[in-house]
Amino acid sequence: MFQNYFKIAVRNLYRNKIYSAINIIGLATGIASCILIFLYVQDELSYESNFSKSERIVRVVGHVIFEGQQDDFSVTPLPLANAVKEFSDVENVTQFTRAGKQTIWYEDQSFTEEELLFADSSFFDLFDYELLAGDPATALNAPRTIVLTEELAVKFFGGVEQAMGEILKFSRDSYTVTGVYRNEGHSHIAATGLLSRSTLDSKISPEERTNQWFNLNNYTYALLRGQDQVPSIQQQLDNLTETKVNPWIKENNLNAQMKFVAQPLEDIHFETRYSHDLSPHGNMSYIYVFSAVAIFLLLIACINYMNLATARSSKRAKEVGLRKVVGAFRGQIIRQFLGESVLLTLIAVLLAIAMVQVLIPSFNNLTEKQFTSDFFLQWQFIVVLLAIMLLVGVAAGSYPAFFLSSFKPADVLKSDRQPKGSSATLRKTLVVLQFSISLIMIVGTIVVFSQMHFLKNTDLGFKKEQMLVIDIPGGDSILVQRLPIIKQKLEQHPNIEQVSNSYSIPAESLNRALMLVEQKGKMVEKVIDLLAVDYDFIPVMGIELKEGRNFSRDIKTDEGSGIIINEAAAKWLGWDNPIGKKVKTGDRAVSDGNAQIIGVVKDYHVSSLHSEVQPLAMVLAPQSPGYLIARISPENQAATISFVEEQWRMFDQKHPMEYFFMDEFFDRQYRAEEKMLTIFGYFAALTIIIACLGLFGLASFTAEQRTKEIGIRKVLGSSTGSIVLLLSKDFALLVLIAIVLAIPVAWYGMSKWLQDFAYRIDLSWWIFVAAGILALTIALVTVSFQAVKAALLDPVKAIKV
Repeated sequence: MFQNYFKIAVRNLYRNKIYSAINIIGLATGIASCILIFLYVQDELSYESNFSKSERIVRVVGHVIFEGQQDDFSVTPLPLANAVKEFSDVENVTQFTRAGKQTIWYEDQSFTEEELLFADSSFFDLFDYELLAGDPATALNAPRTIVLTEELAVKFFGGVEQAMGEILKFSRDSYTVTGVYRNEGHSHIAATGLLSRSTLDSKISPEERTNQWFNLNNYTYALLRGQDQVPSIQQQLDNLTETKVNPWIKENNLNAQMKFVAQPLEDIHFETRYSHDLSPHGNMSYIYVFSAVAIFLLLIACINYMNLATARSSKRAKEVGLRKVVGAFRGQIIRQFLGESVLLTLIAVLLAIAMVQVLIPSFNNLTEKQFTSDFFLQWQFIVVLLAIMLLVGVAAGSYPAFFLSSFKPADVLKSDRQPKGSSATLRKTLVVLQFSISLIMIVGTIVVFSQMHFLKNTDLGFKKEQMLVIDIPGGDSILVQRLPIIKQKLEQHPNIEQVSNSYSIPAESLNRALMLVEQKGKMVEKVIDLLAVDYDFIPVMGIELKEGRNFSRDIKTDEGSGIIINEAAAKWLGWDNPIGKKVKTGDRAVSDGNAQIIGVVKDYHVSSLHSEVQPLAMVLAPQSPGYLIARISPENQAATISFVEEQWRMFDQKHPMEYFFMDEFFDRQYRAEEKMLTIFGYFAALTIIIACLGLFGLASFTAEQRTKEIGIRKVLGSSTGSIVLLLSKDFALLVLIAIVLAIPVAWYGMSKWLQDFAYRIDLSWWIFVAAGILALTIALVTVSFQAVKAALLDPVKAIKV
């Protein structure tokens, strides 16, 4: 029996080549898109899953409140680790801090590494990376030891075994390699190497180690005894705040509040509120969006199958009638049609796998992931693929199976007309649903593109173009002392307009500083972003002064007592006339902690347009470690950079010169949105293509059904245009209904997405009109192809059909 079912299914697919091809290509495209999206979503959701204890690990984060202003930090004070270790529900604690960018020398080679951490010996107890060499319990015990990733061991020494016991030279210390670990899986701890935290012991004061609760520069993680003990640990953190932290705050006369929160490890990747985090975050809204897109694509492919199957039901009605006459039961007919659907889906799945295999390299470039064909052998993928095949096969074939099997033999054998219970209403509903989804995708693509164009072309309040930024290696005090001479040499080149240096640049995190500011005759505590700059920073960056003056070399008191703020700071502090206002700060760039406001600059964006401009204070530090910023002309850039590198080597033979352009660096903040735009655009195009395939098939079937009618109309004098209009208007009406239904959904969805940006475009009416016209045009072009073909048919041949 099953062999007979299979033969009938194959013959039917072969007999209807065009419709079978449309279904298979549509389904294969939808399934391939689903597989790719599944890989992306699974990869994003797999963060921290490589750690066997991930469900019992929490990160302790901090909330600091000054004068009602809350700052959320992923970094915490040093004494927190020992305090948490005493909690009854805590099994172990590890604490580490960033080492910053480091230049490393081995023999005659130098390397620059940014993702290095100072970690203690309990690190590997919580984060159980596989050690390829060394003992995880002791590898980080001794001072000046380092544990490398496998990649760095190969990079420095050529292999794992060769690395053990070797010595790497840093700017200030030398470190012995005591271990090599394999950094597999995804984690927010994107470390390429671990330096022993005990190296820092001599540099940490007893006060900072035991009772300094506002020095936030450590990442603290706790291993709980059980998975359900987060509420308990949170209660103990609250008790710690009441018994130790608050008394310390009161003792030091700080008008502040602090709260520690236990954050589950597996929540970190998608939590974006905490500053100074270790790596870029994911975006859960994108997971939802792409998952919805995958469902939409599959749904549209299934709709195509159901539409074409029900549309062609009259062609198979007599087959059903005859089979019932000779004794076939309805259940057998249902199994026959479901079997055909599953067979077609199986072919589509095989084609989809081949498509995925071809597309993986391009998809990797698009998503910046490292997918390989190995996932075809994973049991999770096989289960998902079988589920898709059965679900799509049964879902897509269910209506045709139950609809066709319900035909009465007497009704279907009398004529070629389809029996009562026509599926035309269902087909129209499904077409409306298809194009509603397509229109939502079109609107989404237009909105994301428009927002990205807005982000990249909005006036940021500073000039980021043609800005060459040179990284000043940290820890090299001699190089910092030479900065004025280096700047002078660089400015001698005709293509270098001006040079400045600063501790930070836009798109980098700024230091936060506690300041006492003058308000209503008294000094009030405030926390503000602080940026150390030189005399030329404001003119080089093209930042506009609103009032007051810039730092001046002729006024010696500027270095140590002059502060320039932005408009946001003046407004936040409630100053209508900020010039001359007194400020006290503990920052080392301000002598004796006393300063006054000498200028106000117009607001400029130091971070992306996701957030509003924050209050900012600039202090003068003419030889600040951080960056050299050179504004260069666009002509002969390669020659200009070569000159800069030549001058660099004259002053620093130890460190390789590392540079980048500020506009590229700043725009990296929108990489996630750019990635979403590209992925969304591709899948929107696929959605439209699949919908058009179905529309093409329906138009072909409609033209075939009305062949005689078209011939008679032409004999009676109807023009080609009137026949095309006749065949197209019904589909145009369906698309117009889809536009009306889709616009509110698209408006709501994109309004929610735009809320992630403090500065955003308006959802103008033209976006929806343009999307509607585009969808209608695509539909009419698709239908018109078949309509024109039918209208040009010889009337005599049409009537004879």
